[in-house]
Amino acid sequence: MSIPPRYLDRDTAISLLAAQGFNHLDIECVLDLTGPVHRQGTPVWPAAAVERLAARAWWLHKDELGLAMPQAA
Repeated sequence: MSIPPRYLDRDTAISLLAAQGFNHLDIECVLDLTGPVHRQGTPVWPAAAVERLAARAWWLHKDELGLAMPQAA
């Protein structure tokens, strides 16, 4: 049984990235490169893609962002 992918709305993605020290231009770059996709007519960003790209920021430890859901036991 796989865990369904998680999606972030724009405000949530911006808040999470800003809390990690991303500036406005960095945030727009991450959002542009990771989405959006449309779910029920609403633009959302795949959490795993946002996490993967954001984790490349030189100032973050690789485990610091941590948006992905833990794997099922």
